[in-house]
Amino acid sequence: MLAVGCIRIIPELVQRRQLFSPVKWHRRESITTKNQMNTQNNDVLETDEPNYYSTADVTDGRSPIIVDEKDISIINSMKMGNIYNRWLGSVNLPSRSNTCVVITSITEIVWRTNEIHWEAFLRNCLQLPESKNLTKIEAISFESNNLYLMSEHIVCETLHCLLTREAVATRNDHCRRSLSDIIKHVTGLLEGMHIINTYGFLHPGLTTKKLLVTTDGQLKLYDFCVAGDASKIATLQRSQMFSATLNQFPPEMLISSVYTESSDVWSIAVTIWEIMSDGMSPFPDDTEITSHKELFEPSFPWPKKYFQIKDNILYKCWSHNCAFRPSIHRLKATFLEIFQKLLDDSSYEIPLSTTYVAMGSANVAEDTYS
Repeated sequence: MLAVGCIRIIPELVQRRQLFSPVKWHRRESITTKNQMNTQNNDVLETDEPNYYSTADVTDGRSPIIVDEKDISIINSMKMGNIYNRWLGSVNLPSRSNTCVVITSITEIVWRTNEIHWEAFLRNCLQLPESKNLTKIEAISFESNNLYLMSEHIVCETLHCLLTREAVATRNDHCRRSLSDIIKHVTGLLEGMHIINTYGFLHPGLTTKKLLVTTDGQLKLYDFCVAGDASKIATLQRSQMFSATLNQFPPEMLISSVYTESSDVWSIAVTIWEIMSDGMSPFPDDTEITSHKELFEPSFPWPKKYFQIKDNILYKCWSHNCAFRPSIHRLKATFLEIFQKLLDDSSYEIPLSTTYVAMGSANVAEDTYS
């Protein structure tokens, strides 16, 4: 936003500021929610939907509702960032009035540069299928250059917070993460990334801090972008960091500021490793990045307690040459096959929720993303 202390106000900038000012500010006493809001994390409402280890929850052909500005109310700001601004608000939908949502738009500074294709992103979101592994898009507004994305508001925490808390509990012998938890989170990550990749999106800056976990353990992705903007957004993200390592970005991004689908594969592998190792990153912060290095190896071996899901395909994701990394589709297929074998093997007892649906079920929507 523009600085308050300007001596002279340029008319053009006043007009642009008006375009990015909140739609309307209302204190609403009652907002349609399923639960009381989580005061520690305003990113998201608890859902009573069941969990699955499969893609059976994917629904093709759903479109978010396009709404007018008069149907949007902004209650308070959640985060004013360098790339995105977020507000807590409500929107009037045809079937639900005053629905609580998280409203997202790009910042005025990013909008001025005209380098991020935010409108193209919103229009592409209209084609996304509904999935438990993506935050649900409730509505979109294109009016008066106020381009808003309105997502479901759910009670959640980041995966990073969950792993940190559980790591402390494990050290104190209070609990130990089950293989079932690992399968659920890795599957959710791979399913979500496969969907957005299929529909022309990438996820620069993917880390456990950019993954939400609901109160029923469902993992959800957000903050992805159209593929053509990935390198620019990754460059903006890196410029805001004191130091960037291989745990945040692949070598091609750190060396050449290039971000592709293969870069997403690198970040997925880092995230899977952290899920298995109680949040510990695979690479030391001082890892030397050189162009002649063919493969980057983690600083500690595969966690022994999850050795039964080990596969060398994860190490191939850290090839310096992007062409040697597996595709997201191949990575997903490999791990789902490993998980299915474990679930079918009677020698392993994996506690499952009562809502479990086998990945081989007839209604699995694999064809949608082939």
